Amino acid sequence: MKSLLVFVVGALVFGAISLGIGYAIAEQDALIQGGVAFGLAFVPAVGTLAWVVFSYRSVPQMQLMASLGSSGVRMAIALGGAWYLTSTQPQTFDTALWAWLLWFYLVLLAFEITVLVWQQSKIRVESGQQSP
Repeated sequence: MKSLLVFVVGALVFGAISLGIGYAIAEQDALIQGGVAFGLAFVPAVGTLAWVVFSYRSVPQMQLMASLGSSGVRMAIALGGAWYLTSTQPQTFDTALWAWLLWFYLVLLAFEITVLVWQQSKIRVESGQQSP
């Protein structure tokens, strides 16, 4: 549970800093497109991370299914949402949405992997296992 909290707080801080810098450069446009891109990357990331975190103490097959399934779900929501918005509202959402989405998606994915590796090493230490 602590891993999930660390991810949420860290991601929100990162998002606020990124959007603040974007606002300083492109003003209102950055807040709209960047904010939507952050939401498209953040919401499925939190949901899938919660799924993976709560399945980590289960059998290895469940861990694998959670990890692979979470990647597909996250990608479908983020890319599908961005495609839908750029198709239905091109006057508001354009190429900048894709740039913001790429930025948030990759950084949040790297942060999530870091949190999961940290959690896994912590579980090994608690159980007395040696890392390979």
